[in-house]
Amino acid sequence: MPNDISSMLRSSIGRKWIAAITGLFMIGFVVMHMLGNLQMFAGTPDKINQYAHLLKSMPAVLWAFRMGLILATGLHIWATLTLARENRIAKPQGYAVAGRKSRLQVTWTSVTMVISGSIILGFVIFHLLHFTAQWVDRSYASMETVTGGVPMHDVYRMVVTGFSNPWISGFYLLAMALLFSHLRHGAASVFQTFGVRDHHLAKIIGTGAWILAVALFLGFGAIPVAVLTGVLKP
Repeated sequence: MPNDISSMLRSSIGRKWIAAITGLFMIGFVVMHMLGNLQMFAGTPDKINQYAHLLKSMPAVLWAFRMGLILATGLHIWATLTLARENRIAKPQGYAVAGRKSRLQVTWTSVTMVISGSIILGFVIFHLLHFTAQWVDRSYASMETVTGGVPMHDVYRMVVTGFSNPWISGFYLLAMALLFSHLRHGAASVFQTFGVRDHHLAKIIGTGAWILAVALFLGFGAIPVAVLTGVLKP
């Protein structure tokens, strides 16, 4: 078994599978995270506050999921970066013009995926320090409310306060736009790794990736835009 794992990690096919599986796991997390965040529009702050309080009331489950997400993210970054490096090293010489155009397109896509992924990673780290660790603004820790007689953290007020800063909202929207691009390009690679090579099915997958990417961008982007435009108020 250890030899099988070692062989998989050394092979490009094995690392493509790792990138694909971890990518799907992270997409699932992003979708669930967006659905939870959209409770900001429930009409009352109680919904998002109770949701956050429920998650915090299950620390073992929450931290197990967080550790799994950190592991998946680390493996995804490692796999994609090593594959991109191998692609650059293996760049063929003396190919035809048509082949060169195809190769340049693939190389450019790989480069943009690495760049967008790096910026998204930087955003995720900042986002965690901002809202989860509350290191960017220490006043968040003192934002408390009482719902149904239960004291809990006022997540609604924290989010509105945080996104009231145009620079933070702008960075958030930029990250969501890059996530849109990253997910759209990555979906085709994921299913190709899984052996889906049918042209008609590939078009359906591509359309589905577009729809999911647009839904995520609109879903996540709606919150900072709503704060900046006054739709969501303290």
